[in-house]
Amino acid sequence: MTIRSTAFDVRAFRVGDGAALRALWLAAGFRLLGDDDAGLATFADRNPGLFLVATTASGTIVGSAMGAWDGRRGWIYHVATAATHRRTGVASVLVASIEARLAELGVVRVNVLVREGNDRGRAFWTAAGYEAASRQFGKDLTSDESAR
Repeated sequence: MTIRSTAFDVRAFRVGDGAALRALWLAAGFRLLGDDDAGLATFADRNPGLFLVATTASGTIVGSAMGAWDGRRGWIYHVATAATHRRTGVASVLVASIEARLAELGVVRVNVLVREGNDRGRAFWTAAGYEAASRQFGKDLTSDESAR
């Protein structure tokens, strides 16, 4: 699946995208817990057609979104856009593509996680029709401090 626009293309994650994605996510302020190459490949294998990247014509990754279905609810993770491509529709196209694919799978609700203090993220998701629903709790199952 490839979606083309005048400013960017959308395609499925490929093995080899990891380093560029991690750089994008670090710039966006994300934690990289479980985002090594093996973890990304496993995620993509478990969620075919739901791990998307946006690229420039030269192939530079400028956006990402990871969709998943746990059998009950859909989830969207790691929606990020490079500073050079913000406000160009990258995130909106990525999210709409994942939502459409999740709907095809029969998913009736999709959830996203937004960190406390991420006002720009809250504004994006609210504009996309999402509502704040609950407070998330989590626990890291690794002792690797470098992944946090």
